[in-house]
Amino acid sequence: MTITAKCMVEMGNIRLPRNINIPDGTQVIIDIHPILKKKDKQKIVEEIAGAWSNDPTINSIFAKIDRDRHEYAKTHSRLAEVELRQIAC
Repeated sequence: MTITAKCMVEMGNIRLPRNINIPDGTQVIIDIHPILKKKDKQKIVEEIAGAWSNDPTINSIFAKIDRDRHEYAKTHSRLAEVELRQIAC
């Protein structure tokens, strides 16, 4: 039997919802997934988003991505033109 429930920690103990009846002394295995508050989630996003803010290589990395993206687009548009000409013949 597997039960998933949103519980609360009080003074180091996990308090189960009233509708879950498990006899006292029953051994269980739990996976703990803390529910983050909105401000805590936002803080994590801000930390991750700013991870490269002081990295001197970031401009060259994005410049290469941009060049590669445009080269890919040129190559594939030429291939599409060749395919269309072949279909038209």
